[in-house]
Amino acid sequence: MTVGIHKSTLIDERFGDGPRYYLTEPSDINMRVPDQISKCVLFVGLPDMPEPDYRGTSFIVTVPGTQDNTFAFMVTARHVAERLEGKEFYIRANKRNGTAVALKGLPSNPWWFHPTDRKHVDAAVTFFAPAQLNELDIQHIPFNMFINHATLEVQHIGVGDEVFITGLFTKVTETAKNIPIVRTGTIAMIPGERIPFGDDFIDAYLIEARSIGGLSGSPVFVRQTVALETSSSPIILAGRRPDTVLQGVGGNIYLLGSMIGHWEIPEGFTPSQAEAVNMGIAPVVPASKILEIIFQPELRAIMEKINEDMKAKNRKGAKLDFADEKQKPLTQDDFEDVLKKVSRKIVSKEK
Repeated sequence: MTVGIHKSTLIDERFGDGPRYYLTEPSDINMRVPDQISKCVLFVGLPDMPEPDYRGTSFIVTVPGTQDNTFAFMVTARHVAERLEGKEFYIRANKRNGTAVALKGLPSNPWWFHPTDRKHVDAAVTFFAPAQLNELDIQHIPFNMFINHATLEVQHIGVGDEVFITGLFTKVTETAKNIPIVRTGTIAMIPGERIPFGDDFIDAYLIEARSIGGLSGSPVFVRQTVALETSSSPIILAGRRPDTVLQGVGGNIYLLGSMIGHWEIPEGFTPSQAEAVNMGIAPVVPASKILEIIFQPELRAIMEKINEDMKAKNRKGAKLDFADEKQKPLTQDDFEDVLKKVSRKIVSKEK
């Protein structure tokens, strides 16, 4: 018997957008919840004394540009963004040195909502390009990790599959850094039509998971249930499955959507009691609706403008010899200059 042999894993195949390749084995390679899920979230809130009051969650989504650049968006719930819009607000993010920093958002920061169904889609986005980005310990969710209704069927994902929700636990905020909570549950319903929630109808999936205050805007991930053969499984004959094949959570992880809230027990309870005994069903904005926000015409125009500006700079600075210095990337000042030129603050009549 050989003792002490460890098989190194340099390919992480847990994600729905394709495998990740590493030169050395990452520390989370065999963890059920990858770092990319737990480290993509930020806490958002409004100024308070002595510290900002963090009451919601946001997460980072990225879209590739055409000039080896990347556009980063901060996604949260529409009802959270509406509280932040037009005000000074704060984003609490972890730094690589193990501490946290409060990034200040300005009243002039533009927010984008669903271009045609704002009141039915509880999600909103803003650009995320802080000057100290390289100092932050933040993971991101590539847009091609999003799943839609059609790919749910193709990937055989549906009711009963496991979900992960990563976000803010408001009872644990006085810490040196963000420590997100990870809640688990299962898909409970895929309605295929709008469902009633509060005083309106919304586009949503339903998950079997107890939402709590602070999780609004949190990313919700789903993982495929797959057939797992045990080492003692006999050879599978045509059209026949061995009794030793188990159904387990071992498939790819996709972004299902973002958290909205929960249904409370309405009568006879204080707010804190109602949260403790809420119905245990939470609605989730479908990921496809978030993409409709990100790829709406106005935001497409902004991204295209930045791509063209970068392309022009690359052409102007082209050299035939090996450059002594690396070409400088698009700076924060460049980005903000383009954003001011082509963006405007959305003021929707539909609330």
